[in-house]
Amino acid sequence: MTSKNKLTEEQIRPRKLKIINREKNKADVNFLISRKKSFVKVSCPACLGKKNEKYLTKNNFRYLICTECKTFYVSPRPSEKLLGEFYKQSVVYKFFNNYIFPTTEKIRAKKISKPRLDKIIKLSKKYNLDRPSLMEVGPGYGTFCKLAKKSNFFSSVEAVEPTPDGAENCRKNKIHVYEKTIENLTINKKFDIIVNFEVIEHLFWPKNFLISMRKFLKKKGFIILTCPNGMGFDIQVLKEKSDSIDHEHINYFNPFSIEKLFQSSGYNVIEIFTPGLLDVDLIRNKVLNKEFSLEKNSFYEDVIIKNYETKGTEFQKFLIKNKLSSNMWVIAQV
Repeated sequence: MTSKNKLTEEQIRPRKLKIINREKNKADVNFLISRKKSFVKVSCPACLGKKNEKYLTKNNFRYLICTECKTFYVSPRPSEKLLGEFYKQSVVYKFFNNYIFPTTEKIRAKKISKPRLDKIIKLSKKYNLDRPSLMEVGPGYGTFCKLAKKSNFFSSVEAVEPTPDGAENCRKNKIHVYEKTIENLTINKKFDIIVNFEVIEHLFWPKNFLISMRKFLKKKGFIILTCPNGMGFDIQVLKEKSDSIDHEHINYFNPFSIEKLFQSSGYNVIEIFTPGLLDVDLIRNKVLNKEFSLEKNSFYEDVIIKNYETKGTEFQKFLIKNKLSSNMWVIAQV
């Protein structure tokens, strides 16, 4: 990966907008914490295990780690009803929709959505899907759907988006959207492929989400999902300092645990991989901004700070190859 083509955190999350967003994050956190009486205890969202240990605390949210599958998760967590209320009023989501996504859409389309689309088209060809129908669950700003429709590869492109702002973005991009949660969707349609990117980590009960999507898949249809890898490098190194650990993300699966979750939800897992490109860059930025220190770890300091342009790039390739990046893909079939 050349420096010219390299994806960086600054490209998709500009620092000046991140600073503004911190205050909005506080408002969202306060909304939830002020309603802590509505929080409920849960078992492990991956394997339903009840054995756990305290893992970390951030923003007054307690994260437990399952001793059986190493998923870490928020418990007690906001109830399903409270989460629904939260996302409809979230000032962070409004800020992303109104400022961050529009500001970074071109680079996100080029560096994130287009590569995702290319992978999905390649998979479709591999499994002889001719003009497959596609549905995206949780399209957000609608960039992926827009590119998918423009590609003319799919027979149809539709979306399921419960938030008003997200649904409106899809309509602006002329994407047919159902303004509901997938769990509450009632339509007489089935799709060859259902995709969702960075959704499952937000959900109160992920298994219900997977089972609900299964109803809308054709026989031998595919689900393609991305989410954080809780055992990924930057999350494990930064812990509480990781921006990936925040009030929105309440489930952190890993390659082992998410396979168990898919299997128990009636899917056959075909492949799991971690193609994330930002682990090293995320840690480096935290150190350079004096938000984190590697002084007590000379190995990481050498790779990530002192020799970033050479060793850092190679180290990121190592993380990807060994399923240690903090961005995870799952490909499964019904």
